[in-house]
This record gives sequence, structure tokens and C-alpha cells, in this order.
Amino acid sequence: MLNEHAQGHNCPYLGAKISVEHLNETCTTADELKLSVQQAFAATRWYHPTVSAQVHNSKELVYPVEDANQVSRWLERTVHLVQSSEATGDSALLYLIVHPDEVASGNIVSFDLLLHVHHTLVDGAGLRTLLNSILHNLAKPTTYESYNWGEEIQRLAPSALDAAILSDEVVEQLEKMPKEIPLPPLSGNATSRHRTGVVMHTFEKDNFLQSLRDVARKHGVKLTGILQAALLQTVYSKAQPCEEDALTVISGYDLRARNLQKPWSERNQFVGAAVGMEMMKLPVTQFKADGPDKESLWSAAKQIQQNWASLAERKDVAAGAEMRRQATGFILQMAMAEVNKEPSKLGLSLNYVSDPSGSNQLDGTYQQDGHRTFKLEEYQLVTDESTPKLSCRSHSWKDQLTLEISFSYKHYTKEFVTSVLEAWANLLVSLLQEE
Repeated sequence: MLNEHAQGHNCPYLGAKISVEHLNETCTTADELKLSVQQAFAATRWYHPTVSAQVHNSKELVYPVEDANQVSRWLERTVHLVQSSEATGDSALLYLIVHPDEVASGNIVSFDLLLHVHHTLVDGAGLRTLLNSILHNLAKPTTYESYNWGEEIQRLAPSALDAAILSDEVVEQLEKMPKEIPLPPLSGNATSRHRTGVVMHTFEKDNFLQSLRDVARKHGVKLTGILQAALLQTVYSKAQPCEEDALTVISGYDLRARNLQKPWSERNQFVGAAVGMEMMKLPVTQFKADGPDKESLWSAAKQIQQNWASLAERKDVAAGAEMRRQATGFILQMAMAEVNKEPSKLGLSLNYVSDPSGSNQLDGTYQQDGHRTFKLEEYQLVTDESTPKLSCRSHSWKDQLTLEISFSYKHYTKEFVTSVLEAWANLLVSLLQEE
């Protein structure tokens, strides 16, 4: 369904900038780096074989058990230096991007990685786990021929549902559900989609992130609460809705820590898709005519905080998507209707994900004994967007906060979305100025 009817929803990308600190007189050439990245990707497949699974017949996830020669051909298909070519059947691609001046000099001191894995296989947290694995294995090179290929299938993870902590009651309900869900007639294969645009803002001022956390804590909320409330306040100001309207935020949240069984709940163990969805609605009157002390904004932040706290106490949330399985056809039709909507003014429904601190999953420094050190300077997760919804997210790395908005060029201009992003960022800055 993702491939045939919802183009633009199967393409999460995680980009990262890595610096190379040489510990001796040796240099790193582009060819050497590509070989090292290939070996690191092979090692990541060894530890997380999900990365090489494929989608067959639009309904099955299949892992091909291959020998070293076949793995070598997989690496040639999936790891690209600067210029990519189309791959057939592979659901993961890793791009190695180097600066031409450094290639010419024969010494690479920084490079970019761009990792794409089909959303059926992994989510954002899974991508960060894979990136961390690639960088660790880059610093500890092992040739892919040294593995006994085939043994890695022992590490293929179960689905999030099979790894979930579920009550006996819900397990019984799931067992009674039909295995095949009939779908309504769909409008045919997706047409070529309009491009996705991305705008980002990083607060580079010293201590901005910690200062914002301190202000939020003073008002009894966490960082996610004020970031989400500020985003809604911004959308309210831009959209100028009627009083009877409501602002709706659809947020994905990670199921791993609270909702999966061990070992899959432990750090960087589960790379598969393990995301729950939460919809929050707040009346627009909550944001109307906010005073100089931002009482309405902080009130909204507290309500958002309470909603997330309530969600954390819920049981069986990992089964939420499966319990809605019988409504798949209806949900898909609604999604397709959203994709095909004509351009309009800013809507009151948006997506927002508050990623945890990058240090929760990424180690940042990857030491290669006596040779060189790879340092993760920055990263950014970006998702494709084909609907009128703005897809917003935030994350922190190296004590800096980054805001991001992805959007469809069919529905918005980059200039307009940039103005939304700037208003969101400026509102957060104003919270510190008023303290």
C-alpha cells in the first residue's frame, strides 16, 4: 500500500555530517573511505539484518539469506559514493558524499552520510540505531567476507507487535481478528508526486536549549510541552481560524522503552518500526488573545504535558494500530484524499514529532585505534510529505536545539513555510527574553 498508493510516506532519510580527526600522518582517500563505509554497512547488516529485508508481493517482508559474494553485490547496489543509481528490490540505500576538493587532495577530513530505509522496515529511532552501528563499525573495520553469512538471521527482530507487552485480553482479541483485511476500491497507482521541501532552524546561542528547559520547568512542563504549544500558537496566528475550530496534532511516539519486552526495550536493540500514533486536539480559543505573560501558551503546554503523561500510563498501546486494522481501508482512503487535495490555506491539522536527545542513541565519537577518530558533528531526520499537513519535528544534539518542517510543494511555497518556522523559533526566543 505504501509503495503503490501512498508515495511520499515510505521515505524517511537520516543525514549526518562526520568529521575525521587523523591521529597520525596517514590520509583518508575517497576509495578507502567508500570501502570502509561498505564494510561498516555490511557489519550493520550482520548485527541488524532487518536493513536488508525486502517487500515481496506488496504484503510480505522477506530476508534473503546470502553468501559473501551476494553480500558484496548488495553493497555495490546500496552504498553510493556521491552519485546514486536506481536499485531494484533493495529497501535500504546508503550514500557517501564527499567534497570534490578533498577527493582531489587525497585526504578526506569530513564527509556526509545519507541513509534511507523503507518506512515499512524502520522508524526514526531505528534509523538512528543503524547510523550509530554504521559509525561504530566504520571505526572498527571488519571485511564482510569474515562473517558466516546466514547466521545473522538469528538476529532478525520480531515485529513490534510480537515483541510488545500486551495483556491477555488484548492478545485474545487479536487472535480473533481476521488475518486478511479486504480493502475498498482504490484510485489506482499513485501519480508522480510533487517534491518535498524542508526548512530547518538551529538555535546556536550558548545555553539556549538549557535555558528553555529551565523556563519550561519553572512553569511545570517539559521541553516537548512548550515546543508543541509554541508550534500550535504559531499555526493559530498564521491560520486565523474560527472560534469553533480546533487545532489537531498527530504525533508519533516510540514504543521501545515502555512497551516492548527485553531485550528489544534496551538501547539500540530494536531497529524495526515501533511507533504509536497519538492525536491531540486543543480548541483554538485556548490560544486567543494571549497576554504578555503568555498565560494561554503555558496553559496549552500544561495540557499537552498532561496528555503525554496520561499516554505513558496506558496499557496495550503497542497494539493500537493492529486493533484498528479493520479500518485500514477507510484510513487509506482518507490518506489518499489528503494527498489529492488541491492547494489551500494553512490547515489546522499537522504532524509533530519531538525526538529525544540524540545522545540517547548516538555516541558521537567513534575511535579507530591509533589511526583516526570519526566525530558526528550534526544529523537531521527528514520525511517525505505529500499531504497538506506540515510535518514538524524537533531534536537536540551537542546541546543545540533544531526545529524542522517538511512540506509538499504542491500545497505550500518554501517562503511561506519558512515564515512559519521563523515565527515558531521567534516565539521560543521571546519566552527567554521575557523571563
